[in-house]
Amino acid sequence: MNFEFFISKRISKALFNENNVSTRIIKIAVTAIALGIIIILISISTGFGLQREIKKKIITLSGDLKISFYDNNNSYISVKPVNLLQINKEKWYDSKKIEHFYTYVNKAVLFKNQEKFDGGILKGLDSAFPFNNLKNYLINGRFLDSSNPESLEIIISTKTSKKLSLKVGDFVSSFFYDFSKSKFPKKRLFQVVGIYNTGFGDFDENFSFTNIKVLQKVNGWNDYEVGGVELILKNQFKTSNYKEVVYNSLPSNIDVQAVEELYNGIFNWISMFDFNILVVLIVVVFVALLNITIAIIILIIEKSKMIGMMKIFGAPYRKIYKIFLLVTLNIIVKGLIIGNMIGLVLIYFQHQFKLIELDSNNYFVDTLPVEISIPNIIFVNFLIIIFSVIAFWIPMLIISRMEIVKVLKIK
Repeated sequence: MNFEFFISKRISKALFNENNVSTRIIKIAVTAIALGIIIILISISTGFGLQREIKKKIITLSGDLKISFYDNNNSYISVKPVNLLQINKEKWYDSKKIEHFYTYVNKAVLFKNQEKFDGGILKGLDSAFPFNNLKNYLINGRFLDSSNPESLEIIISTKTSKKLSLKVGDFVSSFFYDFSKSKFPKKRLFQVVGIYNTGFGDFDENFSFTNIKVLQKVNGWNDYEVGGVELILKNQFKTSNYKEVVYNSLPSNIDVQAVEELYNGIFNWISMFDFNILVVLIVVVFVALLNITIAIIILIIEKSKMIGMMKIFGAPYRKIYKIFLLVTLNIIVKGLIIGNMIGLVLIYFQHQFKLIELDSNNYFVDTLPVEISIPNIIFVNFLIIIFSVIAFWIPMLIISRMEIVKVLKIK
């Protein structure tokens, strides 16, 4: 057996079986590393999980890119129609990059049920809209019937449902105002076929869904006139420059906006999670390294006579360094194993049982989402090991400056 490995193994075994000062300090160091990795794993999984879930919701509801008239940019309402024959689709449409392509019309609406009123935005969608992406948010009823696009069906949010005391199967009167064309509102009687809840407070408060042809008829538009086009890109192209490709192919009076521009405030807020995760990572790693450094210094002081004896028998500093490096790695690995096991179990329980709930008005989700990423776990563990090895050289300076005569008290 290798000499350095043999000695380090004996020291490590003694550390966890004896009851002295260094043993207690080493156990504290192991605990600090374990707690550190638990905190880091939870911070990363919840931070990235929250980012992912919020982005997923926004993209599901609004797409990655929105094509509309410049006149419509500052309003959720489709003020002016986009003619599908004029957007040069054949010049920029790429099926390899686009996962979903669908048209929409947004129309201001006033709902009335008995003596209760509620205003909002009715979003008309065509059959290409990925309703399947909304299945996790549909809590009752069904999606719109795409086989009968002119049917007066509507999907409302739980908030609208409560305000108007509506349930699936009920009918609700809807009024559309356009005083530039008529002094009187247009009325439609919709049947509620579904109720959704995204947990995205502002969206749920305002938006309901119907078939696009219904709103085209209300506006007096033909089949080629829509409020705009929304694109959902495939994952590998979400950060590409495809927006510029589309924009450069569009007529000058039509704009394309990325979802980050449409919801700038939300995306700026969730981007702060990266900074928060970085701060947690730095603080926790620093505390863990401080503990491991102090523990090794105390261990070296306690084993100073052994170090002196090895020097007398001709052991070079390189071998002594290697012995204590192996002891350090043993302590770190024990802490990492314990921390990873506990951290991953806690993350799994949150993922499986949704133990921690959040206020959807503040966080846009009802429960704390988590994301388990193997590359992130490996990176964090590797980072702690690397910095621990770097910090290891601080106590090694003590060994290099030890005076053998004083250590062994030889006169």
